[in-house]
Amino acid sequence: MKKLALLNLCLMLFLGAASLLYGAAAPPKRGGTITLAISKELAIMNPLVNTSSTEARIRELMYEPLLAKDLKGAVQPRLAESWEISKDRKAYTFKLRRGVKFHNGAELTADDIKFAIDYTLNPKNGAYGLEELSAVERAEVVDKHTLRIHLKQHNALFLTVLTEIRSFSAIPKESLAEGIRKPATFPAGTGPFKFVEWLPGQRIVFDRHDDYWGHKAYVDRVIMKEIGDATVRFTALQAGDVDIIERTPYEWVQQLVEGKIKGVGYAKAARAGARNLEFNVFDPPFNNKKLRLAIAHALDRKEIMQAAYHGLAEIGDQRFPKGHHWYFDIPAAQYDINKARALLKESGYKGETLELMGNRGEVADVEGAVIQAQLRKIGVKVELKILERASALEARRQGKYMFKLAGGSDYPDPLPAYEEYACEPDPRKRRLNESGYCDKEYDALLRKAESEIDQDKRRALFKQIVTKVVQDLPIFPIGFTPRFFTFRDHVKSFVTNGSGDFEPWGAGLSRAWVDK
Repeated sequence: MKKLALLNLCLMLFLGAASLLYGAAAPPKRGGTITLAISKELAIMNPLVNTSSTEARIRELMYEPLLAKDLKGAVQPRLAESWEISKDRKAYTFKLRRGVKFHNGAELTADDIKFAIDYTLNPKNGAYGLEELSAVERAEVVDKHTLRIHLKQHNALFLTVLTEIRSFSAIPKESLAEGIRKPATFPAGTGPFKFVEWLPGQRIVFDRHDDYWGHKAYVDRVIMKEIGDATVRFTALQAGDVDIIERTPYEWVQQLVEGKIKGVGYAKAARAGARNLEFNVFDPPFNNKKLRLAIAHALDRKEIMQAAYHGLAEIGDQRFPKGHHWYFDIPAAQYDINKARALLKESGYKGETLELMGNRGEVADVEGAVIQAQLRKIGVKVELKILERASALEARRQGKYMFKLAGGSDYPDPLPAYEEYACEPDPRKRRLNESGYCDKEYDALLRKAESEIDQDKRRALFKQIVTKVVQDLPIFPIGFTPRFFTFRDHVKSFVTNGSGDFEPWGAGLSRAWVDK
């Protein structure tokens, strides 16, 4: 009895000490609103079209893919709770989670997933995921909660493809008409938040989806406000006009990290973006490879990144950083002013003004000004053209630009990164390949890499692919940038992933709560 009493006393003392140690970590509260200031807003309300990085980050609040990728990059069940792969690895059978409700109250079935896949595979619809689902032959409904996807050939990345709403989102059957790129409203989704309204230039509003099958969001509402100017965004945060902002200005980041600014916390997305200079290689003047090479050798990556990102960014000459598994030891164009001048002379450049395009709301104006000054040293005239995002997107897709500053994603694999430069049928209606680059040998290497399961052989194929990109130069990589979310101290438990998503699996706005 004495031993039992002593054991109970020790247990009570331990629990008491634990409560003192952890009592400060208050349990999450439900309710309230989080207002997030974003740098760019939506362009259209079709979840299967135009899923660029900004569109995808916003839509991930309300739409879901079949599978998930956790914060460590591992594939997890999501709308599909399990799956089986055939022996020839060309058929994937998915068991859908039962009881999943769309925002309109209807139950998710295999017919809905098949509809989304069929819509994406129809070239008339211009879906972003058409290329990503290129290995798919057809989708088959086995029963109400079972879907089988048949592939034309084995695709080692197929499960990874299904973790991204860029490939396709679950939407109700017949909720989008064929060929309608810009519907009047969003079709219903299944995600933790449901769409309420979008007033362009003012706000996008989402409410908690109370019938969500998974973790129900703590907050009642999320409001996104577009504030394109980064300094104005941070000022709005400090003034309390918004609760959280993305893409915190780099000039403030170091002070935040060092704790010099009180009442504001931060979350870091370590590999959130890449910065590249992309050429329109289909049209003059940059269908001239020697002119592209002259530009590349005239640019000092370090100076560009220092000016735009206050030394917090890393320079790079490929789509993956040095030290990464998918970085290759391949000679790339480096800063060499004499070589740049010689190539410029060989290119036949006659002093015409070259137009450099960028998106408003980024640091394209700073990057562009440095590039403008660097190219002036070799006698190249550059005019900056900074456009609103929607206008820039249309110009890029139609090939109506000379060269442009472009972002990039944190890819889990080189295939989607380098598929962006595969040939497309119409150079005036570009989906992924905004550069207009087309090389049949390059495409053949991509197809081999897509079906190759031996990792050593696959790596050898990608070394050839990267070599062609480096040599042909449809894109000039500049470097990699982290991004920072900052938030008022009443916002608790907001965590992002390496890419800086608003709603990564198992984190993000649905897990954040408000303590005020």
